[in-house]
Amino acid sequence: MTTRQPRRRRAARRAGAVLAAVAAIAAAAAVPAPARAEPPPAGCTDRTATLRALERMTGTHGLTGAAVRVDDPECGTWTAGSGVADRRTQRPMRADLRVRIASVTKTFTAVTVLQLAREGRISLDAPVERYLPGLIDRGGYDGRKITVRSLLRHTSGLPDHMDAFADPDGYRFRHFEPEDLVERALTLPHPSPGWHYSTTNYVLAGLIAEKASGHGLEDEVQRRIIGPLRLRDTYWPGDRTRIRGAHARGYLREERDGTVRWDDFTEMNTTVAWAGGALISSPRDLNVFFGALMGGRLLSPAMLAQMKQTVPADPDRVWDGAAYGLGLIGTPLRCGGTWWGHAGGLESYATVSGVAPSGRRVTVDLNESPSTKEMFDDQMKLVETAFCDGAAAPGAAPAAATSGAGGLGRYYDQRLEWKDCTLNAGDEVGKELDEAGARCADVTVPLDYRRPEGRTITVAISRLKASDGAHRIGTMIINGGGPGPAIDMPPYMRSIMGRAGPRYDLVGMDPRSLGRSAAVDCGGPSGTWIKSAGESRGTFDRAAAFAKDLADRCARTNAGVLPHISTRNIARDMDIVRGALGERKVSYNGASYGTYLGSVYATMFPGRLDRVLLDSSVDPTRFGPRLLAGTEGANDHALGAWAAWAAERDAAYGLGGTRAEVLGTVRGLVEASAKAPLAVGRYRVDDTTLPVVLFDNLGTDEDGPRAVLAESLRVFAKAAAGESVQPTKELDEELAFLLTGAESVYGSGQTAIICGDAAAPRDPEYYRRDIERNRSASPLFAPLTRNVNPCAFWPARPAERPTEVGGRLPALMVAATGDTRTTYAGNQVLHRLLRGSRMVTLDADVHAPYQRGYPNTCVMDTVNDYLLTGRLPARDLTCA
Repeated sequence: MTTRQPRRRRAARRAGAVLAAVAAIAAAAAVPAPARAEPPPAGCTDRTATLRALERMTGTHGLTGAAVRVDDPECGTWTAGSGVADRRTQRPMRADLRVRIASVTKTFTAVTVLQLAREGRISLDAPVERYLPGLIDRGGYDGRKITVRSLLRHTSGLPDHMDAFADPDGYRFRHFEPEDLVERALTLPHPSPGWHYSTTNYVLAGLIAEKASGHGLEDEVQRRIIGPLRLRDTYWPGDRTRIRGAHARGYLREERDGTVRWDDFTEMNTTVAWAGGALISSPRDLNVFFGALMGGRLLSPAMLAQMKQTVPADPDRVWDGAAYGLGLIGTPLRCGGTWWGHAGGLESYATVSGVAPSGRRVTVDLNESPSTKEMFDDQMKLVETAFCDGAAAPGAAPAAATSGAGGLGRYYDQRLEWKDCTLNAGDEVGKELDEAGARCADVTVPLDYRRPEGRTITVAISRLKASDGAHRIGTMIINGGGPGPAIDMPPYMRSIMGRAGPRYDLVGMDPRSLGRSAAVDCGGPSGTWIKSAGESRGTFDRAAAFAKDLADRCARTNAGVLPHISTRNIARDMDIVRGALGERKVSYNGASYGTYLGSVYATMFPGRLDRVLLDSSVDPTRFGPRLLAGTEGANDHALGAWAAWAAERDAAYGLGGTRAEVLGTVRGLVEASAKAPLAVGRYRVDDTTLPVVLFDNLGTDEDGPRAVLAESLRVFAKAAAGESVQPTKELDEELAFLLTGAESVYGSGQTAIICGDAAAPRDPEYYRRDIERNRSASPLFAPLTRNVNPCAFWPARPAERPTEVGGRLPALMVAATGDTRTTYAGNQVLHRLLRGSRMVTLDADVHAPYQRGYPNTCVMDTVNDYLLTGRLPARDLTCA
């Protein structure tokens, strides 16, 4: 994390930011048909990512068939199928075929019960005994203690009668009365307390609906849902074992002695599941049903709100992140918001269906149930990809290259007005840009992407056009980390890019909340949120008070903006910049935090990046308020290497003649500042600040920056000895940044992004305990990297879950083994997540070596050759 505001060409400081069984099965299977898809409607994105996920089900996993249907309010209907619907005839799988929807039936039953509750004929909080007297009164189960609501939510404590069958032969062609199923359940052991998925709950709910309405459940569902919505493919099969009309046949996979065979399991009697799993339907009907449900056509707003009141669900019975309401499952989306729906699997079929906040409806059907966790996980990834691929979900960017869906089209189509970059006589950044020939523009974006018609802000960009226009490669967006402003970077970046530099239009963009882009200034007393907890409980309390004060200031001054500051929204802004520039794809050059922004953008907007450079990468699984925790070892190592360097120059700096002596001097200065702040000119430096100075100057092992740190420590040593001292020029700049509010806008905007991306523990004692657990291992840096920060008191909770970065991105990554901000291990995490990426490893103690211009010919030439030719190295490589 950068603590100092980078100025002019200090890209180096800006970059100092935080920051074989499957093969056998596939060979035995019938060759799957490739995914077939209808073309997307005009103005909407292609569905490349969804098609890849669909083909993975039938290709990689060898499942018989998979189909998806997407109905989007902006982009219309899109369908695709892969594999076959019939293994004998090789009839292709399609998204207009009927299937058994199994437990998706539960949502139909729940809606019927809730409608009856709305009519006053059922009380959700009444005991089951009121409606079904004496039915649940054995085996330690008591219908007087089980409510209707608990049935619908699976918190009744009842077992699942399906667990009473050893295998499908026990029920496949048998008729069951609902009461028989309940009786079977009551013979089973009690499940663990809490949430427990049980089809028996919905058998009972169906019986209650019949008792309250005076009609059969099938008739009530037909009258209330199927008929009014004109669900032409949806029906109760009763005792009929065949599926009528055009349908996909269902299969069970069996492997014996290395041989795979598929049993046709299409025909069965589904009275065994009845109200919890008997319906037959199609993707078209399910999308209509869930769209009507979430659109308010089937339930009142109050009743729908009750349906969406959830409890955490067991991921072993549903999936990770799922929460269960009243017959409705809520699951967070990586592209924003929560999708609501249900899933079902009955032997040979598997269906997932639901609605995203944008109104996009998705149904995925398989005609062979996943038999491994990997298959199931990929099925759910297919569902999420279908929701997010080009989605117009809350805050999701539009699909088209220059115009968008979901009310964002006017932002993508805006005409930019290019102008001089200099704002006023004191604007050094603007003057440098103008002198280099750059031009600037303001790009209008929504403050809240969920309400694009509402308030807008502007994002400031600069552009240095390609000087070699005849060989222009394209546009490259640059981010130097921080998070901090980046509008000043194009001239500097061109100077280090070699022959590639003149061939790009280089674009710097100030992220929202920073620089010229709707800057957030909370009026804080420092340019950073980073402080050390110091040596004592008292200094920890002061650091906590500092953090709370900054959060309180931001709440008073910027409350209306803070909920909309996040990396995901910055990525959305970046995509609007891309569209406004008229580019279908852009290249990207990011360092430190910029690597996180770039990887989030690539995940949210797949296919829109050309050449990608990620210089000192943030571990995307750790970005957030605690991002510095875990960097102590790298900083201790770098401090030790610096101490050895300083010891060799004891005659110049007087800090000690050996590495140990220099480290002892550093330790003594921290302890002295803890007893009484060190007087350095107009500044008073205590043990909450001195470690930050050290931390901020360990970003490279080059002689120049090492000398700056040595000179600063020399000043501190004189102050500790009681001498009257003035700071060096570099130390004065640093202390002004750390101890005055002159640059509060930098720290405020940076804090807003970090706190907006992920929630932080709210109890200050959590941080104090963490510090004390790690203090002995790293006495100097653990109190800094693990300290409480403003996010613990932040007034706005993150509006979205962090992006789950991953997928194919053939990026070039640069990582240094001794990086003190984005550790080498963190770089390796992102490398593993980005399939197709290549990593250049530099054996050095430096952060952001490429953007810094670190003097290593191997790194600079490898990167610049890639930017010039677009050819990645054949494999990962190491530069000495």
